[in-house]
Amino acid sequence: MVIFIVGVLAALLSTAFSNTKAKSRQVSCMNNMRQLQFAWWQYVDENDGFLPLNRTMPSPRNERIFGFRNSSNSWVVGSPKEDLSPANIVKGTLFPYTRSVGVYRCPQDRSTVLLRKDILRTRSYSMSAYLNGDDEGLDPRVKTKESELVNPSPERIFVFIEEHESSAWLGSFRVLPRERFTVASGAWTSTPSDRHNQGCNITFADAHVEYWKWYWPKKANLQSKLTSNAHEFRDLRKLQEAVPKP
Repeated sequence: MVIFIVGVLAALLSTAFSNTKAKSRQVSCMNNMRQLQFAWWQYVDENDGFLPLNRTMPSPRNERIFGFRNSSNSWVVGSPKEDLSPANIVKGTLFPYTRSVGVYRCPQDRSTVLLRKDILRTRSYSMSAYLNGDDEGLDPRVKTKESELVNPSPERIFVFIEEHESSAWLGSFRVLPRERFTVASGAWTSTPSDRHNQGCNITFADAHVEYWKWYWPKKANLQSKLTSNAHEFRDLRKLQEAVPKP
């Protein structure tokens, strides 16, 4: 009986320790994203209200495997799926405001570089494609200046989000807008992470950070259809409401 009780107590303590450790990593991740968001704001302030560039390099090689690379002069360069060092982070326009490669990766993120299981990815976070992204001039939702972030208001427009390690990594985080959504298109273009107790951290244009708990676990953005999953649909709708309107 004594051995049984000791075993139960050990199991409880182990679970409590694991939960505490996971919570600590979530808080560290939130602090990382808070620093990135502050860097974003500093950049905007020092560049006459223009948002950091968030563009994709043309003609990627085998994007289905390696994803897309961020172009030079963007907030970050390269692709976390293939970068073997933080050199491309240092080249990004936000790095002078952070001065730390560590703030670009969540401590809970254990994903590795493709074909190199011994090297952790350098980045866990992506920026909304609607903030000075590729479709500037083509899609009225894409904004280039802070003064254009009015609908919805800045505290409701997301900037940085934790992207799922199995997401497509398209250079920026892309959310299919509500008015263009069709059931045939599936749930996600880019997939958010759920590494923090089925949720992720997300920053907003007024500089605050939130933790969002998802209704449904997130998986690789394969052809998951919303017709069979109302919970996934609610998650998508919530994120669609956090992008600029036309």
